[in-house]
Amino acid sequence: MTENRSATHSIEIEAPPRAVYDLVADAGRWPVVFGPTVHVDVTEHSLGEERFNIWAMAKGEVANWSSRRTLDAAHLTIDFRQERSVAPIASMGGRWEFAAAGPESGGGAGTEVLLRHDFTLERESPESLQWIMGVLDQNSGAELRALKSVAELGASADELIFSFEETVSYQGELEPAYRFVYDCAAWPRRLPHVAAVELVEETPGIQHMKMETVAADGTAHSTASVRVCTPSERIVYKQTELPKALLGHSGTWRFTEQAGGKCSVTSQHLVMLDPREVAPADLAAFREQVAASLARNSRTTLEAACEAATRGRTAGARP
Repeated sequence: MTENRSATHSIEIEAPPRAVYDLVADAGRWPVVFGPTVHVDVTEHSLGEERFNIWAMAKGEVANWSSRRTLDAAHLTIDFRQERSVAPIASMGGRWEFAAAGPESGGGAGTEVLLRHDFTLERESPESLQWIMGVLDQNSGAELRALKSVAELGASADELIFSFEETVSYQGELEPAYRFVYDCAAWPRRLPHVAAVELVEETPGIQHMKMETVAADGTAHSTASVRVCTPSERIVYKQTELPKALLGHSGTWRFTEQAGGKCSVTSQHLVMLDPREVAPADLAAFREQVAASLARNSRTTLEAACEAATRGRTAGARP
């Protein structure tokens, strides 16, 4: 293990410190707030303490680690420490600090955000040090810029961020339904709303996909996503290129065995709206419209996956 090193990144945001703190405090929303974050599983949560597993982009690749956090809302600080790091990192931790700064704006003071990191490396080498400093500069800068962008939108996070899910059950095996969702390269010939898919999977279970989707009114839009696949259990995804109405979209396909030979597939969405696309008075209706569009497409996929699983069971049955 090498000597301890540190890095600090900062930004000023025209929003009250508590509002900015709250965006960072809610790790479950990170996939739609922070560009590098793909998915977060909060494993423990109590007053002021939290543990989670996180999947995030690092230099174009998906990395996974576990962290614990101590949240102090009274002093507007969040301390974090990785419990399981990714090579070449031996240990990493740090602190978020939120302090009032600048002139009053929108009825509240501006905020200076400091993001501090300290770390050690498994082995000392110029290449490892250059890599981790590059990752910290890239991801910390991206996170702070995203935080500023979201905090300065003029609408609260609760107005812009929402989640919903839908579940379909069927009689049959789990694996065919999982394979249907996993094999997204075949979606253009299986799903009516998918016109084209480009898929790259250099690391097993880590998919990078580009998809062209056709809406109910015939208009088409393109998206790009990163997907992390756990066989016969779940597929989590985060859109990295979004349709015009959204600032963030992530989700989970979850596959569950039930009693009596039944299985279920659940599609869960986490969404952040772009309020610049609609007048403030129309935000609630805009939210319903976006949710309906996403639900329609995921429902089609859910039903097709379950039908494929049921069809496979019927084809394999003996008379």
